[in-house]
Amino acid sequence: MNAEQIAEQLKNPFPPDDIEWRVGSTTSDKSKGLALAYITNRAIQNRLDEVFGVFGWRNEFKEWKGVSQLCGISVKFEGEWITKWDGADDSATEAVKGGLSDSMKRAAYQWGIGRYLYKLPQKWVKLKPAGKSFAIDETIQLPKWALPKDYDYPTNNEPPNLQSNQQNESTKAIVTPNAQKPNTPQPAKPQTQPTKITAGQAKSLITKCTKEGITNEDLAGLIDWKYKTKVVEDLLIPDFASIMNGLQTIWKEYVASKNKAS
Repeated sequence: MNAEQIAEQLKNPFPPDDIEWRVGSTTSDKSKGLALAYITNRAIQNRLDEVFGVFGWRNEFKEWKGVSQLCGISVKFEGEWITKWDGADDSATEAVKGGLSDSMKRAAYQWGIGRYLYKLPQKWVKLKPAGKSFAIDETIQLPKWALPKDYDYPTNNEPPNLQSNQQNESTKAIVTPNAQKPNTPQPAKPQTQPTKITAGQAKSLITKCTKEGITNEDLAGLIDWKYKTKVVEDLLIPDFASIMNGLQTIWKEYVASKNKAS
């Protein structure tokens, strides 16, 4: 591949499973906040593997001024190693680990990976308490231009579309009066079966639980208690969104129910 083809592949949008959301600015009453989108480090690594091969890229980290981390992502192009650096402050929760993770995301942006997320319109979303902080309390859907080619969201239980107010105003459909007589029976809508999550979504949930210290056995008990299934792959799309956005809260409720039962 030439340089232009490589750049194009690096910039390609990711599926929603590879996007994580954080809360930015909040309202004074903490009922709403700005949703900020990030590419997961796993997705960054997979993209680099796909474009350069597992032996065609590398990363390295350096501490910066004792409170932040620098990450350099190097790729091999035409026999030479080329490196781009960026950094991030240590996080408030996992300190150095959070700084390492965020600095790699920023370094990936230097290569064009996930840079399109900066173009997303601002979206204020509902919040809910999550420990000492707050978490997003609704499912966010990306606009069509920010999705991989030919990717479609499930047709049932679709979450709200992530578009700016200006976009919504310009794309509203023109509503015309119903041409049918008032008493004319409307055709019944076809029944659709609830959509189960994909293998990628199941893997995302398991990975997130592992990071939170929740074992696979505990996860099975949690989803059995909350969603009446012990198999992660049998979760439905709305249930997946619920547990991904409120894992800590649901986990605390589950532990409390176990302690009460015992």
